[in-house]
Amino acid sequence: MKFLIAFLFVWSGLQAFAQDVFPLKIRDFSEKYEALISQTEKDTLIKGSYEDVVPQYLIQIFDKASQKVVLEAYTADFPEYLLDENKEAIPNIKELPYGSQSVLMYEDYNFDGIKDFALMNGNGSCYGGPSFDIYLAKGGGFKYSDAFSALSNEYCGMFQVDEKTKTIYTMTKSGCCWHQFSEFKVVNNEPKPVKVTEEAYQGYTNFLEITEITYNGDKENRTVTLYFPMEEISSRILLSFELEKNGKRAILYETDQELHYAFIQKDESVEFHFPGDAENTGFVYDRNDRTLMFTNKSAQYQVYETDKTVGIKVTTNGKNYEMRGVKKTAIGSLNKLGNIEWQNVVYKTK
Repeated sequence: MKFLIAFLFVWSGLQAFAQDVFPLKIRDFSEKYEALISQTEKDTLIKGSYEDVVPQYLIQIFDKASQKVVLEAYTADFPEYLLDENKEAIPNIKELPYGSQSVLMYEDYNFDGIKDFALMNGNGSCYGGPSFDIYLAKGGGFKYSDAFSALSNEYCGMFQVDEKTKTIYTMTKSGCCWHQFSEFKVVNNEPKPVKVTEEAYQGYTNFLEITEITYNGDKENRTVTLYFPMEEISSRILLSFELEKNGKRAILYETDQELHYAFIQKDESVEFHFPGDAENTGFVYDRNDRTLMFTNKSAQYQVYETDKTVGIKVTTNGKNYEMRGVKKTAIGSLNKLGNIEWQNVVYKTK
């Protein structure tokens, strides 16, 4: 009974709000146009480009001089918190990527010097975020654009526009560990991708994999770079040191009770790591000599440490090489290997 009373109270409040507010004005955004939002009939069905919807609200754009409707669109949702003290909707709020976004935005999207409309159609972008239909100014009116609308409906919320560089930016994601950032240029009145950057964390190695795709016409160029997430993984580093000759860094770290080795450049990009794909995954640690050895298809590596020295010895094609480290840059110690039984480390004692 208490629940029913509470429900009726909330429902009556919403009904009173609707009756009191709608139709409502969208606050001044243009010298030439004005707009109203009103509630639709309950049985209204709109066949859209992405899905058929029963919209709750109708957005109408009027020519101020003639009071003729120049554009009508529907939305399945309306952010009522974006009303001002006069109960007018606030336009052109665009907090990217996840903040408040107005039901109406009025700006130039195809960089032809004439402002266009972005009208919210609901919450159809990623993770239930706001999605928009784009109407480009054309011949004194406005025409719906599939290509520009896709930049909102198929990404996360409304896109960013940089008028100085004439570039459009979008973002989308999947969970915590994959993000995509895209840049578009307008060619023949349609947005075309010129650069796409994907960021993904690898579960096994914990590396950040950045894939960069650039376009030159129909030609696509793709580069993949791995980066060591130093800040995120610093607490799990057993030993790390710089090399004398080039300032590159060797790192031994733990993940899921397994030992890993990474050799990174100054910009923290990964030059080499072990274990890699389809190769021996084990280490051998000599407690007496304080050396750690591992082998891949092309070479044998031995990380060593004394009270005054640290470095790596490499044997490949019958030749021996030594990469000396800078002892004062060393963080941690091989001695940490003796404290825990690692799953992929064999311990050797004389």
